[in-house]
Amino acid sequence: MENGGQLMIDELYKDCILSEELSLKEFNITLKIDASGVGKTLKVKKTMTEEEANEIREKNELMRKEREVICEKIASRFSSFKRDFMSAPIRLAAKGVLESKQQFKPCQIDYRKDERFWVFGTDKDLSVTFEMNFSEETDQALARIFLLELNDSKRNVMNAPVIIYHDKVFPENV
Repeated sequence: MENGGQLMIDELYKDCILSEELSLKEFNITLKIDASGVGKTLKVKKTMTEEEANEIREKNELMRKEREVICEKIASRFSSFKRDFMSAPIRLAAKGVLESKQQFKPCQIDYRKDERFWVFGTDKDLSVTFEMNFSEETDQALARIFLLELNDSKRNVMNAPVIIYHDKVFPENV
């Protein structure tokens, strides 16, 4: 949380945070979904005239479409949470570069069992180093070819980001 996680939550998910007294104690954070704005469909009663029933059916159809849009927004937002949270250190370091502030301390983020990334930020630049573990020999060969080609493609692209591929020696900055 100290490497930008709390800042990201405060900026992007502030309205979804459940208060401490209501949150689940075994978790660091509990998010909530406010469904109060989602309308309900009306029932067509047997006592209604055909005209009234058709009007209710039309309103219900509109309500279903509105609910679908609302549900899609909610699903999209919550499905992005892990991405946003894992990238919070990069986000914090990038903000430091944009504001020319040296407030970011380098950090290591373990995002899988044998894989991690490191974020280094100064007031002038940002560096992210990824460690990827390809257990299959074929995957290793494909990754090597892809990353070497990516590194070579910088010659044809102006202002391309620096990409350095290490497969034998660990990078010095880590």
